[in-house]
Amino acid sequence: MSLKNNIAVIIPAAGSSNRFGGKISKQFIKIGNETVIEMSVNKFLEIESVKKVYVAVDKHETLLKSQSFINHPKVTMTSGGSSRSESVYNAVLDIDNDMDIIVIHDAARPWVSQEFINELFLEFIKDQSIHGLYPVISINDSLRMKKGDGLIPVDREDFLSIQTPQIYKKESLEIALNQMIKQNLSFTDESQAMERAGFKVKEIPGERSNLKITFEDDIPANIDNNYRIGRGVDFHRFEPGEGITLGNVFMECNLSIVAHSDGDIVLHALSDALLGAGGLKDIGYYFPDTDIKNKDLSSVKILEETLSLLKQKNLQPHNIDFVVVCEQPKIQPYVESLKRSLSNILNIDEDFIGVKSTTAEGMGIIGKGNGIAVFAIASLENIQ
Repeated sequence: MSLKNNIAVIIPAAGSSNRFGGKISKQFIKIGNETVIEMSVNKFLEIESVKKVYVAVDKHETLLKSQSFINHPKVTMTSGGSSRSESVYNAVLDIDNDMDIIVIHDAARPWVSQEFINELFLEFIKDQSIHGLYPVISINDSLRMKKGDGLIPVDREDFLSIQTPQIYKKESLEIALNQMIKQNLSFTDESQAMERAGFKVKEIPGERSNLKITFEDDIPANIDNNYRIGRGVDFHRFEPGEGITLGNVFMECNLSIVAHSDGDIVLHALSDALLGAGGLKDIGYYFPDTDIKNKDLSSVKILEETLSLLKQKNLQPHNIDFVVVCEQPKIQPYVESLKRSLSNILNIDEDFIGVKSTTAEGMGIIGKGNGIAVFAIASLENIQ
């Protein structure tokens, strides 16, 4: 058996990630510049002998269309099942007849190395007596087995952890999975189905760095969070009035801000900073002052719409910092109120909000007390 463009890879990715928690399934969490599933799929797309990668997913998963591999000519989407076994079985039925070898890899194992994948391929074709191959690693922790209401110590040397990728002859795997489905059985990995069907499968030493993400803590804390940074600046003139609102906090003074909307210049600058960090257009595009609907529009609504646009890109605020430049009113007495207000709107901790103020030292329009400026910066993170 050779490895000449005859390998099909199955990535079961229809799970709901109940143990992981979080707002989205673990396979769509970003680690650096890629999602978990992108890291897993892309490893195989780069291997010449892999002809097709079949990704078994929930057909209602909305985040799938944003994955980098979605239009790759090697990738085929298949319908995920109610269990891992069913998802794999559905994918096997879709695989073209000219492919002899099937590789199955967990979507949540993004750190498998291409070197290790190639080692598995070579070992598989070297032993013609086997129908499948799976990697194992020894267990470092002490183990206990549940028995009734107690826990009984067991010898860890008697146990091994099973990993993926696992490699099988297509014909043999299809027979094994057919038997499994007919007998209404479900297994946590395909080596069990193969052995139950009487096929010879072989274990080889696995790769310790090939970790599986099951819980949120399985993602190392030092992994790059891929923060995105944006800046926002806004200027407005003053006119006589009875007070101004900044950051949705009212400040008493004998001024008001000249604006098409409600004039909350802090929320305007922050909205622009957040939109910029998300690679989106500025608030003038989304809320033009030529549109009568935006006359006296609440700036809180502008910021909320900004957050909605970011959510569509799976982004959320991480921290913000801004400087208010004006002669009056004095901002310092309102700093804590501003932090509380913005924390509630943005749903971030007050410790991640910086509020500063300064004057223009008598220079220019602002220095003469006729205007106000805000310089803002914001960072975004991926929604977990």
